[in-house]
Amino acid sequence: MSTPPSSESVSEPASGRAAATVASASASAGQAPRFAPRTRTTFDLFVAAYAVVLILSNIGATKGIEIGPIVTDGGFFLFPIAYVLGDVVSEVWGFRAARRAIITSFAAALFASICFWIIIALPSASFYEGQEAFVQVLGPVPLIVAGSLLGFLVGQLLNAWVLVKVKEKTREKHLWARLISSTLVGQFVDTLIFCAVAAPIIGIQTFGQFLNYVIVGYVWKCLVEVLVIPVTYAVVARLKKTEPYWDGERPEATV
Repeated sequence: MSTPPSSESVSEPASGRAAATVASASASAGQAPRFAPRTRTTFDLFVAAYAVVLILSNIGATKGIEIGPIVTDGGFFLFPIAYVLGDVVSEVWGFRAARRAIITSFAAALFASICFWIIIALPSASFYEGQEAFVQVLGPVPLIVAGSLLGFLVGQLLNAWVLVKVKEKTREKHLWARLISSTLVGQFVDTLIFCAVAAPIIGIQTFGQFLNYVIVGYVWKCLVEVLVIPVTYAVVARLKKTEPYWDGERPEATV
C-alpha cells in the first residue's frame, strides 16, 4: 500500500513533480530534501554567453591591432557576437528580457573589472615575476570597461528597442529588416562611445587614427551582423519552436 503524499508536496510545481516523486519514493522515513524546479527556457544560457563575450572582448580590447591601414583592437572579432546574441534575445523574448540580459552582463563585466583592480593592488609574492606584464595587460581593463559598459548599455538598449519597435509593425515577417536596422542604430552609438574612451588607452593619438578606428569598428560589426543572418534565422526559428511563445503559436522566422 503506497504512502499518501504529504500536505507540503501537494503544491509541488508541475516541472518538479517527477523529481519530487523519485525523492519521496527513495526516502522510506522522514522528509525528503526539496529543491526548486529548474525552468526549461534557454534564456539563462544566452545571458551567460552575453556576459562571457562582453568580459573577454573588454580584455582583448586592451591590445591595439594594426593590419595594413586598418586600426582596431583585440576584441574586434568578439564584440559583434554580443549584438547577434542581443538580436536573438530581443526577437524571441522581447525588450524586457533583453534589458535584463544587458543589465546582467553589465554587472558581470563591472564585477570582473573590480576583481582585476583588486588583484593588481594585492602585494606580489617574492617569487612572482609577472606583475609588470599583468598590470600592462589588465591594468587598463577598468578604463576600457568604463567606455565599453557605457557604449554597450546605450547601444544594446537602442538595438533591442529598435528591433522590438520594428517587429511591432512587421510581426513575424522580415526578420532581416529588424536585424539590420537595429544593428545600424545600436552599433553606431556603441562604437562611437567606446572608441572615444578606448582610443587614448590603446595608444591612438591622431584624429586620422581615431576616425579609422571608429569607421573600421562600425563597418566590421555591421558586416558581421549581415553575414551571420542565416545563422540568426536558424537559431530564432529553433527557439520559437521550443520556447513558450507569447501568442500561443510557434511561428517560423520568415523573410
